[in-house]
Amino acid sequence: MTTKNFLLFLLTKYKTKHKNQGFTLIELLVVIIIIGILAAVALPNLLGQVGKARETEAKNAIGTITRGQQSYHFQNGVFTPALDNTQLQSSNLLDITLPESTYYVYAVADGTGTLSTSSALSIDTSGNPDGGAFQGTRDFSGAIGFDPTSSQYSQILCQADNSGTAGTPTTDPTSCDTDQTAVR
Repeated sequence: MTTKNFLLFLLTKYKTKHKNQGFTLIELLVVIIIIGILAAVALPNLLGQVGKARETEAKNAIGTITRGQQSYHFQNGVFTPALDNTQLQSSNLLDITLPESTYYVYAVADGTGTLSTSSALSIDTSGNPDGGAFQGTRDFSGAIGFDPTSSQYSQILCQADNSGTAGTPTTDPTSCDTDQTAVR
């Protein structure tokens, strides 16, 4: 057997022995397409869950403010004057301290003897209210009212219907404005 024939024999043996190893280009493309479809379906769901988790922070803060307002009103007969985000993160008339947030700024409007409103506005990375356009979150507002006739408190928590559009803070402790939905 000559060297040429021997090499041809080895190459033929090698070719038949290793013929079915590896993936074809079509098989790889099918796998990549399937992974892409799964990612396209899962990513919006994941981002929606992140937005909901961030919104929970605002719901809790508005609830804390509302409970603080009720306690303050019970002791003083009026709701607090206006409080801004900085005042709510330090010692204030409500005896509450909200943690610093990278997603929301909080405010309490000037209260009266029968009504107090508060808001949680979504912010961008610069700390400017943007209606949730950057973070994918919605604005929230809350109101607490006191009915002197029945001596009862009523409260409501409202969320903006859409992310990216600023919600109008509610001024009624029993219903939300047209661009908002009652959470509780």
